[in-house]
Amino acid sequence: MQIYKKKWANCRVKDCKFFILFISLSFLLLGCYKKKDTLLQVYVRDVTGNSIKGAKVEVFAEPTDTSNLNNLSINFDQITDENGIASFNFNEVYKSGQTGVAVLKAKATLYGKTGETIVNLIEEFNNECFIEIQ
Repeated sequence: MQIYKKKWANCRVKDCKFFILFISLSFLLLGCYKKKDTLLQVYVRDVTGNSIKGAKVEVFAEPTDTSNLNNLSINFDQITDENGIASFNFNEVYKSGQTGVAVLKAKATLYGKTGETIVNLIEEFNNECFIEIQ
């Protein structure tokens, strides 16, 4: 009967070591989370649906409370490429664990014609919006 108790005691220690090792590896793997990119691609088109090359695209935050006139840190601009696309990376704006990124206004201009839209950025996602210049 004592032999049985010794074997049982050894099994419990082995099971305990395996369990501790499993939990430690789980925490280690979960701690290696790599943040994905938070991107925005703005597609600029004319009224007939053709891509517009060379349009200036501005992406910025507008304050909803005008009594507090703090400068907002989101204010980017870029020129569209040959496919009518302007790409923005918001990795510096979005911090891991943050819920949502921002609600922004995107505005495109070319030769005095403009178009704009509102963009709700989703974290760690390739966001897209379309602007029609008129």
